[in-house]
Amino acid sequence: MKKPAGLTLRGILSMVGLAALAGSSYALLQWIESSWRQAEPAESQAPVLTVEQFRAVRLNLAGLRDYVIEAPLLQQWPAQRGTQIQQPVMDWYQPDGATREWRLQSEQGWIATDHQQVRLEGAVVMTRTAASGKPPITLTTRDVLVRPAQRQAETAAPARMITPGGEVTAVGMRAWFDQQRLELLSEVRGSYEPPKR
Repeated sequence: MKKPAGLTLRGILSMVGLAALAGSSYALLQWIESSWRQAEPAESQAPVLTVEQFRAVRLNLAGLRDYVIEAPLLQQWPAQRGTQIQQPVMDWYQPDGATREWRLQSEQGWIATDHQQVRLEGAVVMTRTAASGKPPITLTTRDVLVRPAQRQAETAAPARMITPGGEVTAVGMRAWFDQQRLELLSEVRGSYEPPKR
């Protein structure tokens, strides 16, 4: 008489061995697949462009100088971080493209990636000389936001304006480079000295 077929110790050990082999094969396959996948590259912290003695000229619709930005160092950063400039100087010209109307200088600067905004950071000096054909002005302030397309600059910081006839202080100001227009926003105080005859 024959014994009925059943599980033997040898059969059980074979099944356990096969299951362990299948599990380790699956784990090995997963490890290989993950090593093939490219890791997301980390965003570089280094500038993508560095320029020494930088100078950019923006032309108006007539092809004449509108404004010029110069700086000893420019560094363009990746993604949407914009462009940093050291000790920038911005010169704004009258429509003839030859007569400088305003000069803006600051410690640091930043240009947005779309070029719609320029931030002059730290101490800012804005000057208009008599050579422009308009009354000279020296305006000192901090942290000025310039919108080149609108030819406009503004700050919320305290500002001090010196003209041949006097001095005015205020908190906050807006200036339009293509108009003889300067708005002092609050806490305006001034002194005026009439010209001597």
